[in-house]
Formats: sequence, structure tokens, C-alpha cells
Amino acid sequence: MNSPMPERRSALEDDWVGARSHPQVQPAYFDSKADCWILSRYADVIAALHSPELSLVGPLPKKDELIVDEDARLGMRLETREALSSKLLRSVRRQMFEDARAQLAILNWGQPVDLIRDYAEPVCLALALQVTQPSCKDIDSLNQLARQVSASSADPFAPKLKLRSKAASVALCPYFASGPMPLRESGFVALSQTMVHLLGNVWFGLINHPEEWSRLHRQPALIARGVEELLRFAGLTRFVYRRAQADTMINGICIRHGERLTLRIFAANRDPDRFSNPNEVSVMRRSLGQVSLGAGRHACVGAPLIRTATLAATYTLVERLPKVRLLSPISWRGGDGFRSPSSLPVVASL
Repeated sequence: MNSPMPERRSALEDDWVGARSHPQVQPAYFDSKADCWILSRYADVIAALHSPELSLVGPLPKKDELIVDEDARLGMRLETREALSSKLLRSVRRQMFEDARAQLAILNWGQPVDLIRDYAEPVCLALALQVTQPSCKDIDSLNQLARQVSASSADPFAPKLKLRSKAASVALCPYFASGPMPLRESGFVALSQTMVHLLGNVWFGLINHPEEWSRLHRQPALIARGVEELLRFAGLTRFVYRRAQADTMINGICIRHGERLTLRIFAANRDPDRFSNPNEVSVMRRSLGQVSLGAGRHACVGAPLIRTATLAATYTLVERLPKVRLLSPISWRGGDGFRSPSSLPVVASL
């Protein structure tokens, strides 16, 4: 086993958009307590994401960890890519713009509005129904089950949440009998729940940079670049995990067969060696390349759909509102998987 590097100099608890301190980007080191490598520099993380010698694993070390069947996984990814056709994405974009504008139009902007409850949740639920087309007509029940699954993803080390998630997943399965696996019950959870958490983070970051909100309002052509910047600054993923299937070198780091790695995705997106002024939002930023949606062979297969949804929901919001102001300190939900605002109460200027 490699010799441990010096004790880590900052806690991983800073790796989320609502943390009191900015994440510290550090050279790679082996954490003897966690029994894994910790990678936080952009160059290290991107090299690990592209490495064919590192397999995707979950957050919990397991003695008898299952090895992913890469051929089956590749087949599933190809099937999903085919399902997420340009035609479907155009349909999603068109429908989401329509749904978003309709939802914003019925809200009373003369009083406080919760952007999570009043906007993100109904719009994302409509998106999930459009893409996954469940057979169940009791949408409220489906939504409640999806929340239980999502809660465990947000806090994967909570045993009770994990048990509830397993039961909820079993209950969801019968209503999603067709289509690629990622677009069945897991797709419904991702679009109806995880997407809400992502939008909450993105909008929290944008609201706290009012000059950038105003810039997008005045220059809507910047929205695609702005979405990439917001995914970098306020992405949902905190960490991803890998295990070495053979001895390998990752950007000059010697990783032995069987060793685990924690990739600090959030920290890599704040690496000053890659992004100037990384702890600020700049929709004019030229150095793109955020890793919130992964990279390489394990990149998020739903990334085009996530980008489309984030763009439509955010564009429609800044198009309508030249300025918003948060009403109160924000409470947060989630855990080591991801964290996001419980609510975003705002007062708007029309």
C-alpha cells in the first residue's frame, strides 16, 4: 500500500454550494482512516474519470464488492442514448418551456414565492411524466415513493433511508415496464426529484450573484454558457467513487490494484489552476469543462436531458424576472450524496 500523505488540511464537508467555507483544493493523498485516496485537483479528477483501470463503485466499501459488467452497462448506455434522441430532446425542450412559462404566469409575484415548491417541483414532475410515461394515474403516490428513493441518494450513509428507498423502488417498478432502464423508475426519480435539487442549487448560486442574473436577463443568448457555469459553481454531485482494477498511474499518482478513490467533484470544479476566480459565478467565463456531469466512459448518460431541462427552467425564470431577492436564510437538506436548499423563498422585481 502507498505511504500516506500528510493529514488532510480541510474537511470534505465544504464540498457543497451552501458551505460556510470554500473547498480547499489539495494534492492527492491517501486517507488512512477512510482507506482510500482523496483526489480534488481538476487535473487529477479528470484523469481518474477517464481512466479505464478505475471501476465505478458506491460510497460504502464492501468486502465482496460486485464488479460492474461493463459490457452490459455499455449496452444500457447505448440504449439510453438512442432513446434520448434529438427528436425527444426537442420535444422536451418545447414542452418544458411551455410548462415553465405557464407555471410562472399563475404565480402571484406580489407576494413571496418559493422557487422550489411553486416552480421547480411542478415543472420537473411534468418533465418526468413526459419522459417516463408511467402507467399509474396516482401521481401523488408515485411522487412520494420517488422522494423516498431520492432521500437515500442524498444521504447514502443513513440506514433507515436506505431501507425505505429499497421498498419504494420495488413499489415503483411495476409502473415503468417499458423503455431503457435508466428512463424507467430511476429516470422518474431523477427528473421529478434530483432535478429539483439541482435547480435549487443552480438558482441559489445565481441569486447570490445578482449582477449575473441581470446579465442573463439582458442577454438571454448567454444562457447556454451560463448553465455550464452554474453547473460548475453549484453542481449537485459532491463525490464519486472508484476502485482500481489494476495497478495504474493517475496523473503521476501510483494507485495499487484494489485501492479505492474518492473524487471530490465539487472541489475540482473550484480548482483555481483550472478556473480563475473559481468561487464566483461568471456567465462570461471562457474556461469551461465542469465535471458535475462526469466525464469519460462513466459520464452521465442523461447529461443532454439535464442540460436541456436546466436551460429551459432557468432561461424562463430570468427572462420573466429582472431581479429577485432571497427572503431569509436558507435551510438545507441531504447529506454526503448531495445537498440542496429545502426552499428558496424570494421576492421578485418585475
